[in-house]
Amino acid sequence: MKYKLNIRINCCLLVLLSAVPLIAQTEPNTFSLSCWDTRRGGTFQSRQAKTPVVKSSGGSAYAETVAQASTNAGQAQFCKNTVRLFYAKDDGKYNLVYKKAGLEDQGVGIRIAGWSHSGTQLLIEVGAWGYDRDSEVTKSALALDADTGQVRELPLPDAFERALGKDCEFDSSVVGWGVDDSVLVRIGKTPPTTRYQQTFCVEKPTLYSFKCKAESCSAMGVNRR
Repeated sequence: MKYKLNIRINCCLLVLLSAVPLIAQTEPNTFSLSCWDTRRGGTFQSRQAKTPVVKSSGGSAYAETVAQASTNAGQAQFCKNTVRLFYAKDDGKYNLVYKKAGLEDQGVGIRIAGWSHSGTQLLIEVGAWGYDRDSEVTKSALALDADTGQVRELPLPDAFERALGKDCEFDSSVVGWGVDDSVLVRIGKTPPTTRYQQTFCVEKPTLYSFKCKAESCSAMGVNRR
């Protein structure tokens, strides 16, 4: 199974960065927010987006993404994202329960997939990508426990490997909760490339159901779509 992690490290280089004023988005775009109108094109400015509040018997939550634009002395453009998740129990005060800041010139996005049917778990997907090159989005699934207010990453990569094998690649997207509070994930092909020989895990988009416990997730079923 192939995972791509693109990290750019700038060493021995001192630059003076100037911040660009923050613009709030009128429509939520928290998963793919950028300092540009597109991934790297159009008007360059800092932007902020927030999801609607989602409520259940376990509490309420919302997420926000900030894309901070800056330039150096040579007017080179940089964009760094930070995502946050806020949670309130019993209509109380919202507290910051999760934060992820991107590396220099790295995008990070967040979206809420919804509360479980029991109302005790909130499913979240976080993505990260590099602005300095054409890179794929690296995704991870998180769960907020309403009883403890703690956020943990679901161990889906190991479950993917057991279900799909090691020597193939795929794109994944969290869909939501199944009726039995299993985690639904859609698996599809990654974008085509000529940089290397691709071996895909699936030929058509496939919906997998995973039952996740504290330290492991296991595939419960497959529904090809």
